[in-house]
Amino acid sequence: MKTIFRFLNTGVLTAAFVAVAATAGFGQDAAATPKPICAENDAFNEVYTRFLVDYDQGKGADGKVKGWSEKTVAQKQAALAAGNEILEKYGDCEVFKANVDYVKPIVESFRKSIPEQIEREQLAPSFKRFDAGIGPGELAKSLPPANIDQLFVAAKEILAKKPGDLNFMVPLAVSGFYELYYKDDKQTKNTKYTDESLSYAQTVLAALKGGKEATKKNAAGVPVYGFLKYTYTKEDLISELNFAIGYLNFFPKNNRLAALPYYYELTQSARYKDDPRIYETIGSYYGPEVIRLNAEIAKLLAEQKAKATPEEQLALEPKIKETIGILNGTAERAMDFYGRAWKLAKAETPVGKAYKDLLFKNLTALYEGRFNKKDGLDSYISKVTANPVPNPTAPITPVNDPEPATTTGTSAPAAAAPASTTATKPAGKPMSTTVTAKPASVAKKGTR
Repeated sequence: MKTIFRFLNTGVLTAAFVAVAATAGFGQDAAATPKPICAENDAFNEVYTRFLVDYDQGKGADGKVKGWSEKTVAQKQAALAAGNEILEKYGDCEVFKANVDYVKPIVESFRKSIPEQIEREQLAPSFKRFDAGIGPGELAKSLPPANIDQLFVAAKEILAKKPGDLNFMVPLAVSGFYELYYKDDKQTKNTKYTDESLSYAQTVLAALKGGKEATKKNAAGVPVYGFLKYTYTKEDLISELNFAIGYLNFFPKNNRLAALPYYYELTQSARYKDDPRIYETIGSYYGPEVIRLNAEIAKLLAEQKAKATPEEQLALEPKIKETIGILNGTAERAMDFYGRAWKLAKAETPVGKAYKDLLFKNLTALYEGRFNKKDGLDSYISKVTANPVPNPTAPITPVNDPEPATTTGTSAPAAAAPASTTATKPAGKPMSTTVTAKPASVAKKGTR
């Protein structure tokens, strides 16, 4: 700072010497000056000195040198006006070249910094409300916003002036999710911003995957996005946005199918790939489908039984077999995800043990309903979970067991509904240990 101050004072002295030299040269050979204005030494000295005085950092009341950032907009605009005058009038004068070269980059920086300062001063009240809306706390601690209404109002005011600024969009993208997910069950949960948070989350995620670079870095020099406790590296932010979009779709929006691709991406992420409740949530997606297929099979069997002739009954066999195959495949897909959740769950605390026990109960209900036996569950889980995580958006592959040797009456293997068809939260807080409902009954084929 002191070096700059000395340099500025030296600039005034330099201007004086340049003016003296110009006077001497002009007196010796006036015809050699290409432009009359380049000989206006007094006029140049006046505007150049004015520029230096306005630009000079000076000292505050405390005696400390004031930085350029402490200058008012009016002071900066005065310096910019003098700088522009120098460049416009004397920019081509060789005799003033050293001075012009010094002024030019400063003027260029003024043209950018002054509008930014004006905008900052105009938005200062909004910035204050924005920070208060987020509230204190650290990442992974106290994540719900302090005041989500205040946060959204302030952020929208800022975005109206700074459209597309991801740093201000990130808190809006995650706060609607955190407002629901991390609040205690006894606290009021606000779904008012579910749709807006979803929209912001999708916009930010698309920008990140499109290569949008960060405009700021953390203390370690790593590029980051967002503000205050809602500040993330690119990789972590992508995970949080996938979690937010998946959760908001799956739970408050009840659009479970739309949530699946985002939950699947979480199973591939370093941040959440070992979180059992991600897999439990995906497994629970198949619960209503198992129940629906069971009901469809029961309806087909009743329709078959009501047919008048064996030929008419036999005509329904392909449809029944196909539906049972899809039911079996759906149950096995659900067991795959519940099995992964059970393996990852920790039983180190009473709450953790209760959660792991509940997962095993759901697995047992599915396994017994699917295979009509109790033994072999552990080995089955070990086998299926050794494979890569299946993509839950992929179509179900029908699984049909071999037909029994006898044909006097068959009992088709079918799957029971999972013990719970509503997933608990995939991470972050203890799950309810309430005993879940009895599994749906197993659908069986009728006689031919």
